[in-house]
Amino acid sequence: MGLTVQRVRPSGEGRVSFTVVGSDGLPVPGIEAFLTFLDASGASPNTVAGYAYDLKDFFTWLGQVDLGFEDLTLEQVSLFFSWLRRPKALRAPGVFILAGTGQAVENSTLQRKRAALASFYRFHSRRDPSVPALLGELDGRRATGRFVPMLVHTRRGRTAREERSPIHIPGNRTVPDTLTDVEVAQVIAACPRLRDQFLIALLDGTGVRISEALGLRHEDLHLRRGEVHVVHREGNANFARVKGGRNRVVPVTTDLFDRYARYMEDEYGALDCDYVFVNLFRAPIGGPTTRANVADLMRRLRATTSIAALHPHAFRHTYATRLLRKNVPIEVVAKLLGHASAQTTAETYSHLSVEDHRRILTEAGAITEGDPMC
Repeated sequence: MGLTVQRVRPSGEGRVSFTVVGSDGLPVPGIEAFLTFLDASGASPNTVAGYAYDLKDFFTWLGQVDLGFEDLTLEQVSLFFSWLRRPKALRAPGVFILAGTGQAVENSTLQRKRAALASFYRFHSRRDPSVPALLGELDGRRATGRFVPMLVHTRRGRTAREERSPIHIPGNRTVPDTLTDVEVAQVIAACPRLRDQFLIALLDGTGVRISEALGLRHEDLHLRRGEVHVVHREGNANFARVKGGRNRVVPVTTDLFDRYARYMEDEYGALDCDYVFVNLFRAPIGGPTTRANVADLMRRLRATTSIAALHPHAFRHTYATRLLRKNVPIEVVAKLLGHASAQTTAETYSHLSVEDHRRILTEAGAITEGDPMC
């Protein structure tokens, strides 16, 4: 079954979505129903796209083994994850793998696909009682989807958000990329445009996601109060979105607004546009900056500064790390970042606790700088 992820834009709507089509050019029904639900529920286009690619892999495998998703067993689903571990060139039917062949994808990727499959099955098990409910519990350490099984509160020792996955995939959490103050200054200095300097300073000084930054309007910058308002809007011309639709207010320094003022006076000028970040030096002039524009900027800055970890999200991690290092309560950091809960923040930056323990022990004289931690 030749499957393709296709970008679609509903008639009369500004937002885009994604679907998976077969070799006949028609959407795959089981996937289409689920992706339509995600889109209608307000999921971001990036989220819908991610699910589309993950389910494309799943249905490709289903086609090879000649099975339907509605009547799979847990043992059969486990074979799908074995198939995913293969190099793509060895995923054809009837191909055997020699002993010692390495795993082709990281466990973090397998965990993401497991979560996509779990959400897919939770959706379909509630539409059709014949779909095995067990497969709707293929979550990671805790369930994070929209669907919670009925009577889950009766299960001893587990809450509605603590269902263990019957398919275990070990985690290999990586430490988030962060930048030093010197590196941030180096990146800003490498930007030839005031607009780009302001963008970098904004990301570093607010921790907003790049999609949230690109969706900012001038009315969202409150100079007198020293606040940046992150506001959810549908239909942005550059498809920028606030993740989860969670509005928030981030206090900022006067230096950030000084950069904004210089950008507006020297580059933005009399241009009539609501968006803060726009095209000023190439067509379409006045069009909002896109993620592709920012990706191109980051490539050029990496080449100029030789900072390999340079990407928009690194500034978000840097901002959060800076606040946690200054003992800002994690609940406050979570609110400023727009996380759904402080637990998300704690898990993302769990590595900081070990480093803090070393600092505290060093300050207490229990260890000296450079001693190994056993």
